[in-house]
Amino acid sequence: MSRPPRARAPLKEAALELFVRHGVHATGIREIARHAQCSEAALYRHWPSKEALITSLFEEHLAEVVALLDEAVSAPGDLAERIRAATTAVLRLYDDQPLVFRFVLLVRYEIAASLPDDRRMPQDVLEELMRAHDPDQAVLLAAAAMGIFLQVAAHVIFGRLPGPLERYCDQVTELVLRVVGLPG
Repeated sequence: MSRPPRARAPLKEAALELFVRHGVHATGIREIARHAQCSEAALYRHWPSKEALITSLFEEHLAEVVALLDEAVSAPGDLAERIRAATTAVLRLYDDQPLVFRFVLLVRYEIAASLPDDRRMPQDVLEELMRAHDPDQAVLLAAAAMGIFLQVAAHVIFGRLPGPLERYCDQVTELVLRVVGLPG
């Protein structure tokens, strides 16, 4: 019998906090259960292993970001307005969920490689958006846009830029528009 999602919330929050604080490989199931004030068995009722928990957390967040980006880029407006909407939505999300974002930065290369090839990723949404503007350069333009966002976000996370992330919405949007070749 599956458990309701809210019963999983304390376990997910404990895992995110410990993964970010100590790293995914240095954090064990016992620590997560203790931090969530539950038994290890309770955690295993939801996920068969720590790796399944890590993948589940990543995939849930991935689906959230893809849905958020899909909504932002499908809003009415020209390409510049849709880029601004996507930038604003993602920056706000990561300001609202800083632990999730730090976790994603920690595991994205390791976990993304194990996802099915047909899994829709945030870069796919951006690539589709860029394809309407420049089909020949869509992959590179999407990669550049992701790079701008991720580097600014990492600089905020590591204290090289003051937060919150949303304060950089205009600058990030302008940089992406420059890369795409549109006026800011």
